Amino acid sequence: MGYVKATLAACAIALAGPAFAQDVVLTGDVWSVCGLDGVLTWHDTRLVFTTQSDGAEGQDLAGYFDWRSSGGHAGREHFVGVLRHDGTLALQGVSMDGGAGLVISRYVGRLSDDGQTISDGIWLDGAPGVWAARQDGGRGTAVGLCEVAAQLS
Repeated sequence: MGYVKATLAACAIALAGPAFAQDVVLTGDVWSVCGLDGVLTWHDTRLVFTTQSDGAEGQDLAGYFDWRSSGGHAGREHFVGVLRHDGTLALQGVSMDGGAGLVISRYVGRLSDDGQTISDGIWLDGAPGVWAARQDGGRGTAVGLCEVAAQLS
């Protein structure tokens, strides 16, 4: 009987997914973002998570991107989303402040185990592109993440 209980407990832990997806705090800091869409770079962009709460799929999120492109485009895109138990991140833009020429989009990515980096990011609307982010207080240290992504794409 002890073996069955231990096996059931192990299965429950495996189904729950990694603990970091629930323990990590995304709010309270500014993230530096880099992005490439084949025409422009978006390396001076910032990301802020304003709310994070328990939800059905993981952590429900809200926040905004302060987008800045190499072509002079800028605007604030507000989003809602979810950090799933497996560490995948899905964000959906809901509105744009300013940003002539910017498109509200959908974003996916993967949060690192330590909760400090978002990698393997893509945006899916407008001119599709790749993006990554680093929780660094907005110091702009994410650029190297996109240089790697550009070599892989």
